[in-house]
Amino acid sequence: MKKLALTFAIVLLAVSTAFAGTKKDIRTVTFDTSLHCKECVRKVQENIAFEKGVKDLEVSLEKQKITIDYDARKTSVETLKKSIEKLGYKAIEHKEGNDGSKD
Repeated sequence: MKKLALTFAIVLLAVSTAFAGTKKDIRTVTFDTSLHCKECVRKVQENIAFEKGVKDLEVSLEKQKITIDYDARKTSVETLKKSIEKLGYKAIEHKEGNDGSKD
Protein backbone atom coordinates (compact mmCIF):
# COMPACT_ATOMS: atom_id res chain seq x y z
CA MET A 1 0.00 0.00 0.00
CA LYS A 2 2.87 2.38 0.80
CA LYS A 3 4.38 1.67 -2.62
CA LEU A 4 1.12 2.57 -4.33
CA ALA A 5 0.79 5.82 -2.37
CA LEU A 6 4.41 6.74 -3.11
CA THR A 7 3.99 5.97 -6.81
CA PHE A 8 0.81 8.07 -6.93
CA ALA A 9 2.59 10.98 -5.20
CA ILE A 10 5.49 10.82 -7.68
CA VAL A 11 3.15 10.74 -10.68
CA LEU A 12 1.12 13.63 -9.27
CA LEU A 13 4.29 15.67 -8.70
CA ALA A 14 5.53 14.94 -12.24
CA VAL A 15 2.22 15.97 -13.81
CA SER A 16 1.94 19.18 -11.77
CA THR A 17 5.54 20.09 -12.64
CA ALA A 18 4.88 19.52 -16.34
CA PHE A 19 1.84 21.81 -16.29
CA ALA A 20 3.59 24.48 -14.22
CA GLY A 21 5.85 25.24 -17.19
CA THR A 22 2.88 25.96 -19.44
CA LYS A 23 1.67 29.04 -17.59
CA LYS A 24 1.41 32.09 -19.78
CA ASP A 25 2.14 35.69 -19.00
CA ILE A 26 -0.28 37.39 -21.38
CA ARG A 27 0.22 41.13 -21.75
CA THR A 28 -1.07 43.80 -24.10
CA VAL A 29 0.84 46.51 -25.92
CA THR A 30 -0.46 49.19 -28.26
CA PHE A 31 1.68 50.93 -30.84
CA ASP A 32 0.95 54.22 -32.56
CA THR A 33 1.83 53.54 -36.17
CA SER A 34 1.98 54.92 -39.70
CA LEU A 35 -0.49 52.80 -41.67
CA HIS A 36 -1.69 54.37 -44.93
CA CYS A 37 -4.21 51.99 -46.46
CA LYS A 38 -6.01 48.65 -46.23
CA GLU A 39 -3.01 46.95 -47.83
CA CYS A 40 -0.86 48.18 -44.92
CA VAL A 41 -3.34 46.67 -42.46
CA ARG A 42 -3.31 43.36 -44.35
CA LYS A 43 0.50 43.32 -44.42
CA VAL A 44 0.72 43.84 -40.65
CA GLN A 45 -2.01 41.29 -39.93
CA GLU A 46 -0.42 38.62 -42.11
CA ASN A 47 3.06 39.07 -40.67
CA ILE A 48 2.70 40.04 -37.02
CA ALA A 49 -0.02 37.49 -36.23
CA PHE A 50 2.54 34.73 -36.79
CA GLU A 51 5.30 36.20 -34.64
CA LYS A 52 6.29 33.92 -31.77
CA GLY A 53 4.18 34.62 -28.67
CA VAL A 54 1.46 36.70 -30.37
CA LYS A 55 -1.95 35.61 -29.10
CA ASP A 56 -4.24 38.29 -30.57
CA LEU A 57 -3.80 41.22 -32.91
CA GLU A 58 -5.97 44.24 -33.71
CA VAL A 59 -4.92 46.66 -36.43
CA SER A 60 -6.85 49.93 -36.80
CA LEU A 61 -6.28 52.06 -39.88
CA GLU A 62 -8.63 54.75 -38.55
CA LYS A 63 -6.93 55.05 -35.15
CA GLN A 64 -3.44 54.38 -36.54
CA LYS A 65 -2.88 51.78 -33.82
CA ILE A 66 -1.74 48.19 -33.55
CA THR A 67 -2.77 46.36 -30.37
CA ILE A 68 -1.13 43.05 -29.60
CA ASP A 69 -1.85 40.51 -26.86
CA TYR A 70 1.33 38.48 -26.40
CA ASP A 71 2.94 35.93 -24.13
CA ALA A 72 5.76 37.79 -22.37
CA ARG A 73 7.56 34.49 -21.81
CA LYS A 74 7.96 34.10 -25.57
CA THR A 75 8.46 37.64 -26.89
CA SER A 76 8.89 41.24 -25.80
CA VAL A 77 7.60 44.70 -26.65
CA GLU A 78 10.96 45.51 -28.25
CA THR A 79 10.85 42.40 -30.46
CA LEU A 80 7.31 43.20 -31.59
CA LYS A 81 8.29 46.81 -32.27
CA LYS A 82 11.22 45.70 -34.43
CA SER A 83 8.96 43.31 -36.35
CA ILE A 84 6.55 46.14 -37.20
CA GLU A 85 9.40 48.46 -38.16
CA LYS A 86 10.90 45.73 -40.37
CA LEU A 87 7.66 45.89 -42.38
CA GLY A 88 8.31 49.59 -42.98
CA TYR A 89 5.98 51.20 -40.42
CA LYS A 90 6.71 53.29 -37.37
CA ALA A 91 5.89 51.66 -34.06
CA ILE A 92 5.80 53.92 -31.03
CA GLU A 93 4.60 52.28 -27.83
CA HIS A 94 1.34 54.00 -26.89
CA LYS A 95 1.25 55.18 -23.32
CA GLU A 96 -1.91 56.58 -21.77
CA GLY A 97 -1.85 60.31 -22.27
CA ASN A 98 0.33 60.32 -25.44
CA ASP A 99 -2.52 61.93 -27.31
CA GLY A 100 -4.84 62.86 -24.46
CA SER A 101 -6.99 59.74 -24.83
CA LYS A 102 -7.15 56.45 -22.97
CA ASP A 103 -7.64 54.11 -25.95
